[in-house]
Amino acid sequence: MSIIRPIWKCHLTDSIAELGYIEVGVTSLDDWQQYADNVLGVSSEAHEGVLNLSYDSTIWRIQAKPTGEDDITCLGFCLTSEEALQSVCQRLSAQGINISDGSEEECAARQVEQLKICFDPDGLRVELYIGERLGTLAFKSPIGVGGFVTEGQGLGHVVLCASDLEAAKQFYLDGLGFLLSDHIIVGPPDQQLELTFLHCNPRHHTLALVPIPLPKRLNHIMLQVADMDDVGYGLDRAKTAGVRISSGLGKHPNDEMFSFYMATPSGFDIEYGWGGLEIDDSVWQPKTFNQTSIWGHQPESTK
Repeated sequence: MSIIRPIWKCHLTDSIAELGYIEVGVTSLDDWQQYADNVLGVSSEAHEGVLNLSYDSTIWRIQAKPTGEDDITCLGFCLTSEEALQSVCQRLSAQGINISDGSEEECAARQVEQLKICFDPDGLRVELYIGERLGTLAFKSPIGVGGFVTEGQGLGHVVLCASDLEAAKQFYLDGLGFLLSDHIIVGPPDQQLELTFLHCNPRHHTLALVPIPLPKRLNHIMLQVADMDDVGYGLDRAKTAGVRISSGLGKHPNDEMFSFYMATPSGFDIEYGWGGLEIDDSVWQPKTFNQTSIWGHQPESTK
């Protein structure tokens, strides 16, 4: 069972503390509920026309809405104090970012105490909130997954495509207060692609930015299980369910995650992993890598 970090264990005092929730617009809630229950092993609850996915003690971590984008529509970042919220909002305002207050209805729907809303340089809705969002029941996987790593680290990580990498870095680093974890540079010398990995707590990266102006913003979401065997069980379940395996088992050089990638009903991927590296900012030095995987992560199947 996983729990979120106590409010007093803030990693960075004047920035966001974790990625608390995301919203995705999907084509089929039914497909997503089957996928969540039978492949991911998270709890799902259909409520007032949306599907809430939970895998720790929060009310929900991922909310799917039947709006058809099959893409991410909102990032929700937790802050641990009003002072931190004010500091972030001041930095964003200095960049010319418009910030609005969430309505009472929006705060109630997310079960937060305070809510600020803005948009990143590519127009993705970003919500900044204060509140623990605790549910009333302990998480229990419908298929026996032993737990997910969220305590002090948030829901996992997301990888986003950015049409303007420098503008995105200004927003997320200088505005929200993310810190640089490292870079991965891949491709031939005349076509190199720089992947930027950012953290806001001990998780190696909560956000990664890829400078590709694709029609979809979301490349993948990472969920980290607490037991290595659950990665293998998850791969077995995905294959049994006929889910496309985008990348088979492998290990990344920067966060050292042992994982595989599988398609969601919306087309973007879920990375299902274990053993991610944790950062200690008192000694951390960003590095640059020239490969995305130490071994593995090869395509396994097509559908």
